[in-house]
Amino acid sequence: MLNIDADALASELHARIEGEVRFDAGSRALYATDASNYRQVPIGIVVPRTIDDVVETIALCREHGAPVLSRGGDTSLCGQCCNVAVVMDMSKYLRQILSLDPDGKLGGNAGQPF
Repeated sequence: MLNIDADALASELHARIEGEVRFDAGSRALYATDASNYRQVPIGIVVPRTIDDVVETIALCREHGAPVLSRGGDTSLCGQCCNVAVVMDMSKYLRQILSLDPDGKLGGNAGQPF
């Protein structure tokens, strides 16, 4: 069983990242499921605005002993994006296409569905 001070973690995240920090019961319930039958309530949700937010969130979660689950473009529907962890939802702000070369190779942020 995890022994994590979620309030302290949320407070530090609020102070150190630009993105959204959602540790309230309603947000946690929304992220407890996808289109599958799996239901696991996360510790909290972070919606990073920048890559620096991603790095800082991982560092703080590591300090607090909290697992991290990355949620990308919301294309997985079989329970992979649900877990007792801090869920980082990349789909709101980190969904830019970064490159498209003449050979048709496409590169983008983690929240960009391809």
